[in-house]
Amino acid sequence: MTEPKPGKITISGWPDPNDWFNRLYQQLAGRYEKYTEEEDVLMRRNKAGAMLGDVVSALMEFPPFKSDSVHMPLKDLLIFLADLDKGRDHPWTQVVGVGGTNISTTAKAELKSWVRVLYNLLIQNNFRPVEAYQHIASVLTNTGRTGRDRSEPVRWRLVQGWCREEGSNRDLIIQERLDGWWEDWQRQVTDTAPDRASPQEIEARDKALAAQIASVCLDLPHLRDRFFSGVSD
Repeated sequence: MTEPKPGKITISGWPDPNDWFNRLYQQLAGRYEKYTEEEDVLMRRNKAGAMLGDVVSALMEFPPFKSDSVHMPLKDLLIFLADLDKGRDHPWTQVVGVGGTNISTTAKAELKSWVRVLYNLLIQNNFRPVEAYQHIASVLTNTGRTGRDRSEPVRWRLVQGWCREEGSNRDLIIQERLDGWWEDWQRQVTDTAPDRASPQEIEARDKALAAQIASVCLDLPHLRDRFFSGVSD
C-alpha cells in the first residue's frame, strides 16, 4: 500500500472545486433529509453508509486519490456496513472488552456527562436538588428521550442516579465549554436588564437563564443518543 505523501498536493486538470463542493453537499443534504425521516435503526445505518459512499466517490474525483490508497480505510468501513446489511459475519462486529460490567453506549455516556454538568449549573443557580432532577427529566422527555418503557417519560430518579455516578474526563471538557456559554449568555441578559435589580430579581433571572441553558444544551443535535435507544440505564 502506498504511504501518504508529505507536503502539499497541487491539483490540476480538475473541474471547478465549487462545483464539486456543491454537488457533494446537495447529495448529502438529500440523504440527510431521508435519514432524519427514517425511524428504523437498521435503515438509518444503511443510509449513513450510503452517505459515506458519496463522500468516497467524491474524493475519487481528485487525481491524487485515483492513484493512491489513502482512502482504503473508508472503503473498509463501507465493506463492513455492507456485510452487516447482508447478514454476513465480519471481524469488526466483535466487541472490544475494556473491563468492568457497567456497559453503556458512547452516545449515552456523553449524554450522562451533559446531565451531570447541567445539574451542577442548576444547583449553583438556586435550584433545589429534586427540582433540578425534575427539570432535566422533563427536558429529556421533551427532546424525544424515553424511560425504561419507550412509552414512558424519563423519570427524575433516573436523572438522580446519573448525577450520582462518578464523573469522567468528558465532564471536564463539557464543563469548560458550558462555563464559556454561561458567561456569554449572562452578559447578554445583564446588558438588556434594568440598571437596578434587587438580589431576589437577580437570583430569579439567573435561575431562569440556567433552566433555559439546560433546555438548549440537551436539545443540541450532536447528542445522538435519542436516535438509538431510550435512556433506561
